Amino acid sequence: MIFSKKEKQIVAYTVEKCPSCKKESKRKFKQGDCLFVESSKCPSCDVPMNITKIFGEPTA
Repeated sequence: MIFSKKEKQIVAYTVEKCPSCKKESKRKFKQGDCLFVESSKCPSCDVPMNITKIFGEPTA
């Protein structure tokens, strides 16, 4: 008997947090993302945001 195991697709995400206003945003992972590194600017207070989390979620 042969069992086939379906592989789930994993999508990587990056969470950025503003050190000033504490706003968080989630976006898809980009090549070169690294934890605790400054990334894009905060849309509300224009301060560079830090990458605080990189994780993967299985697709449905």
